[in-house]
Amino acid sequence: MRIKAIAAGLAALATLVAGCATMPEVTLPFASRFIRETVSPNPLIVSSGDFDLVWKQTIRVLDEYFDIASENRLAGTIVTQTQMGANLGEPWRGDSVGFHERLESTLQTIRRFAQVTVKPAPGGGFAVKVEVYKQLEDLAKPDRAAGGRAVFNNVFPINRTREVVGPVPLPLQWIPRGRDHKLEQVILARLRHDLFM
Repeated sequence: MRIKAIAAGLAALATLVAGCATMPEVTLPFASRFIRETVSPNPLIVSSGDFDLVWKQTIRVLDEYFDIASENRLAGTIVTQTQMGANLGEPWRGDSVGFHERLESTLQTIRRFAQVTVKPAPGGGFAVKVEVYKQLEDLAKPDRAAGGRAVFNNVFPINRTREVVGPVPLPLQWIPRGRDHKLEQVILARLRHDLFM
């Protein structure tokens, strides 16, 4: 009886190992594959003297995380469009680094955008500075709370026209949450890897 149990266990283990060996490799975002043991300085000093190489590699790395809104080679600035944060249901996107960031983007509406500058460094080469900003959506009430309004609709708008004198302050729609240093470090580490530093 014991021999049969051991044989069944070994057969199950062999099936498991053979099944894992034949499964295709799951491709994860670069942030998950990269071991973050070192912290990259920001701005990152690139010793290359070729501006076109540094510029194209920076554009290529940024394009994997954001859509480019504008780039100005003369000023050395790159600005991206805002991107909604990747949540737990989107493991293929790499703009939310770590479980906490993905959970926050799942429960809240978070967006990010990046500003990158490529300037000549004082000692030669170029300094690449990456700044990723995070914002939280600011709503006066829940966006899709139709159930409560359908049952208890006590709001009767009165049609009044008034002449507005002076500037009208617009409500703030996005609350700045500061910089996303984790994503900045992933982008800088990817630049170091791609530029062979």
